[in-house]
Amino acid sequence: MPARKGKGKKKAEADDGSRAAPAAAAPAAAPEKPSLNLSVPRVEAPKRGTLVMFGSTNWADIGKKVGSMLTSTDETPNLMSPHRLLAGLGKVRLAFVATSGTCAHVVALGVDGEAFAWGRNDAGQLGVGDLKLRAEPTRVAALSGKPISCASTGKAHTLFVSRDGELLATGACKQGTCGPTVPKKAEYVYEPVSVAAGTRFAYVASGSNFNLAIDADGDVWSWGWSEHGVLGNGTDHQHNSREGTIKLTYEAVATPARVSRLASAGCVHVACGTHHCAAVDRDGLVYTWGNGGYGRLGHKDQTDLHTPKPLEECRGRQVCCGSAHTAILGWPVLRNGVVCTGAPSLFMCGRVKSATQNAWMYPKPEEELRGWNVHALSVGNVHNVVHADESVISWGSGCSCGELGLEGKKSSANPMKVDALEGVSVAQLACGHASTIMLVEANPLVDKLPVFTPSAAAAGAEEDDEDEEEPAKKGKGKGKAAAKGTGKAAAKRPAEPAASGKAKKAK
Repeated sequence: MPARKGKGKKKAEADDGSRAAPAAAAPAAAPEKPSLNLSVPRVEAPKRGTLVMFGSTNWADIGKKVGSMLTSTDETPNLMSPHRLLAGLGKVRLAFVATSGTCAHVVALGVDGEAFAWGRNDAGQLGVGDLKLRAEPTRVAALSGKPISCASTGKAHTLFVSRDGELLATGACKQGTCGPTVPKKAEYVYEPVSVAAGTRFAYVASGSNFNLAIDADGDVWSWGWSEHGVLGNGTDHQHNSREGTIKLTYEAVATPARVSRLASAGCVHVACGTHHCAAVDRDGLVYTWGNGGYGRLGHKDQTDLHTPKPLEECRGRQVCCGSAHTAILGWPVLRNGVVCTGAPSLFMCGRVKSATQNAWMYPKPEEELRGWNVHALSVGNVHNVVHADESVISWGSGCSCGELGLEGKKSSANPMKVDALEGVSVAQLACGHASTIMLVEANPLVDKLPVFTPSAAAAGAEEDDEDEEEPAKKGKGKGKAAAKGTGKAAAKRPAEPAASGKAKKAK
C-alpha cells in the first residue's frame, strides 16, 4: 500500500494558515466562497491507448431479470480478470470511452473523432443503421466527417457531442431522449439526429431515459422522461394518464431546456444515475436532485428534489451516480466554511454498502481510501472503480460477473486493489451495469494481459435473407436487414427514415 498522503483535518487547516493563528482570532464573518476555477474535464489521450475490460460480455441479457448471475458461455464469457479488447478498433488511437450503469452498450472515440459502438442495439442505440447487436466495436459510419469529442449512454439511447458543439442522439426516443427533431410517432431512430440546433455543447450525461448537457457557457440543459423531477425544473410533471382514471404517468419532454437553478453557475460536470442527478460548478459546489431514496442525494433525508440543491459537507471536481448512490471526488468543508484543498478525497452517500447495511444519508469520506491520491473515478449500477496513485481499486456489493476485476472474488464491500493492473497508467474509467471498461496506456504489463476476442456468435449472426425489406437510410443507399441479435424475432424494418418499430419503451 502506498504511503498515506496527509493527516486529515489538521494538515488541511495548516495549509490555509488557520493552525498558526489563535482560535479567538478567527474572523466572525463566514469566509467568501472559494474560487477553485474548475473546468470541464478532458481526457488526455494515451500515446498508445488500449481498452481493458472485465465483467459480463453478455450484452443481450445485461440489466434483464435473468437470475443473479448472467449466463457465461464460450461466446459471452464473464471476464473475471482484466482483458484487452482489440477487435474492431484497428489502429485508431483512442481518446474517450463511455458506458453507464443503466445500459448494456459502450461507445469509444478516437483522437480524430472517430466513433465506435458495441453492445445491445434493440432500439438503435448504437447508431449504426439497424437493430442488430454488435459484440465488437463497430464504426458509426453516419458520423464520418463529423469528429466527436464526447458521448454518453442511457438505457436504450446514446448522445454524441461533436467538436463543433453539435449535440446528436440515437436510439429510443418515445420518452423524449433523442430530442424534438424525430418523427412524432417514432419509437427509435437508427442513426444520430441533431437534438438542439443553434446551441454549442461541451459535455453530456445520460440517465436511464433522460439527459443532461452542459453548453459552452456552463449552463445545464435537461430533457427526457420527467419522473422523480430529474429534469430539475421544479416539477416531476406527474398527471393522470387520461381523464377519469387514477393511473399516473409523467411527461416526456423532448425539447432541451435550461435548468434555471443552475443558470450562470458555470457548471463543469454533470452525472446521471438511474433516477437522480448531480452537477458541479466552477467553484466546486455540488448540486443534487431527483430520486432521494436511500439518501442518495446527500441531504440527510429521502425526499425527492425537483430542483438542484447544493451540498454543504464537501466541494467536488467530479461526481458519479449509481443506481442508488452518489460518489464525489473532491474536498471536505470545515464548519467555518473553509475548503480543505489539496489531494482530493472520495465522498459517498446513498446505498453505499450492501442492502442490509444502513444507507449514508449525507456525503461521508470513504475511510479505506484516506491518504490515497485518487486520479479517476467511475460508478456502475452497484460497483465503484477508482485509479489512485498507481493502483486500480474496485469494490461493490452484489457483483457477480467479474466487474470488479478481482480474479477469484466476485464481490467486495470494501475497496480492494486489482493486482493485475498495478502500475498501469489509467486515462479514463467507465463502469457499466455489469462490466468495467478502462482506457489505459499500453506498457509491457498491459501487453501481457489476455486478449478478449468477441465471437460473431455472440451477436446471434445469421445468414441475411435477401428477400427481407431493407431499411431506408436517408438517401445513403440501402442497408442490410436486422438480424435476430438477442435471439428474439427480428424487428420489423421501417418504410421511412427514423420511423417507429417494435422496440420496448425505455424507462
